[in-house]
Amino acid sequence: MRLILVAAVISGLAASSALAAPAGPARPASQDTVRTEARQLFAEIIAFPTVEGRGAVPAMAAYLAGQMRQAGFSPADIQIQPLGETASLIVHYPGRPGSVRKPVLFLAHMDVVDASQADWGRDPWTLTEVDGMLYGRGVVDNKYGVLTMAQAFMRLKREGFVPDRDLVLIFTGDEETVATTTQSVAPQFGKADYAVNSDAGGGYLPGGGGKAAYSAQVAEKTYATFEITARNSGGHSSAPRADNAIYQLSAALQKVGAYRFPARWNAVTLSNLAQSAPDIGGDLGQAMARFATHPGDPDALVVIDRDPTLVNEIRTTCVATRLKAGHAENALPVAATATVNCRIFPGETVAQTRATLASVMADDSLEIAVLGNPLESDFSTVPEELNRALTEVLSLRAPGVKPAPYMEAGASDGLYFRAAGIPTIGAGPLFLTDNVDNNYHGNNERLTVAQFNDGLDHYYLLIKALTGGRNGRPIR
Repeated sequence: MRLILVAAVISGLAASSALAAPAGPARPASQDTVRTEARQLFAEIIAFPTVEGRGAVPAMAAYLAGQMRQAGFSPADIQIQPLGETASLIVHYPGRPGSVRKPVLFLAHMDVVDASQADWGRDPWTLTEVDGMLYGRGVVDNKYGVLTMAQAFMRLKREGFVPDRDLVLIFTGDEETVATTTQSVAPQFGKADYAVNSDAGGGYLPGGGGKAAYSAQVAEKTYATFEITARNSGGHSSAPRADNAIYQLSAALQKVGAYRFPARWNAVTLSNLAQSAPDIGGDLGQAMARFATHPGDPDALVVIDRDPTLVNEIRTTCVATRLKAGHAENALPVAATATVNCRIFPGETVAQTRATLASVMADDSLEIAVLGNPLESDFSTVPEELNRALTEVLSLRAPGVKPAPYMEAGASDGLYFRAAGIPTIGAGPLFLTDNVDNNYHGNNERLTVAQFNDGLDHYYLLIKALTGGRNGRPIR
């Protein structure tokens, strides 16, 4: 870790003059300058192997802190909060003196899923361009979010921009694993107005000239994992018995696999179905529109349930993900355990889901344990000022597109900020397309150069639209 930290310091000192802050307020940088800086920053942060166990997150935080100081932020406004082998980076952007408006938070995570050079066929920790495609671990999830938020703060600071309230940049260090940094940081900002999360939401550009769309994430399902265990006294494999722990557990899991949780909905899911239905079209689009108008319509549910993405938006889901059983090849198992991961619809509790699993398996001898401390959070409402600012930005990036709220089956740092009482909106900078498989979390995670360039102004424009109106500044 010491070598990585030294490398980060050297890298910060050796940064090009394009990254250094001018002596005073500067004119907005040209697009060429913005792109050059962005590529350099991106290459630097991709090079940090910010995975669990490598100790690289504090080094990346130190590097970014150095870039913030060069951009003009006071050392007093930059804080690294270490936590075990990882860390969080917090940067305060002071607002107009005397402002009584509550701060707005901007969220991203520095850690990534691990990657193997043998599996990739190239170094995942080196930003590589091939045929207009950028490869590297984290180019989508979530170092592009880190890059665009950090660069927005730096650009605005160099220009002498003063927001009409305090802004806070929060980069966490273990979102992909246990989120201890997030759980530590989120309660510190309970007085914030709301948070903008780069790790969720974003745009979509369908192929064939279809209609573009932009979704703002306002809720996430509760992430909860259960261990289900069957036990008995075991015995010798030469004398099989009826109460085999593996068979008992298998029978229970078959019931879980066949069970479908009841359909659920709320204003956000119904609005999302209604807005998306015309773009989807066909039988599925008609079913979505019918369900939005008549929630719970059984005929519409039959069609929606055939779509593996949509069904996750209207039901709690539980699926077996791991198995362990037995202690010897010639002995009957004394225990068999399955890991069952659930994504729980907001408003339904972990306890209710556990009770449902117990009822479905219908075997009182099974042990059902909840792993960790799953966190329940409700929906956030998009603040009207943020909706207006997003709409203004989209008028430049994708004319005619308006942000539509949605719920996500996955989990992000937003879950913990919502639980801390901070409305959190996922408003990512990327527009994904049909013809590009970005494959984040997979081998050869990638991003087209066009996608990379297109999103660089997203938070720069959003912050100006959101907090610069009283200064009379146009967002361009």
